[in-house]
Amino acid sequence: MLGSDKAPNPVEYLLHPLAACVTTSMVYQATAKGIRITEVESRVEVKLDLRGFLGLSEDVPPGYEDIRMLFKVKADVPDDELPDVVALGPKFSPVFDSVTRPIAVSVRLDSNGV
Repeated sequence: MLGSDKAPNPVEYLLHPLAACVTTSMVYQATAKGIRITEVESRVEVKLDLRGFLGLSEDVPPGYEDIRMLFKVKADVPDDELPDVVALGPKFSPVFDSVTRPIAVSVRLDSNGV
């Protein structure tokens, strides 16, 4: 995001814990249900219009407009049950829950100073 791609930027850092938590939640929940996952790969794709971040358009949000998580999973269930296995991730992921529902966040100056 306006850099030289040598390291993630803060908005990209949001994606790693999201993918990690959804993936981990899926694996934990599947295991608890007796489903053995032998292989899992997750990928995140996003839509971000920098005009919002740069203040060039008030019609564009400054953050992600769309986040897509895609999974490849091998498990000891029939292929037609794999979507149910994948659905366990977002259903039980605290990070997914936190980024997909409104949460009160306050931002203010700390009156105690530096």
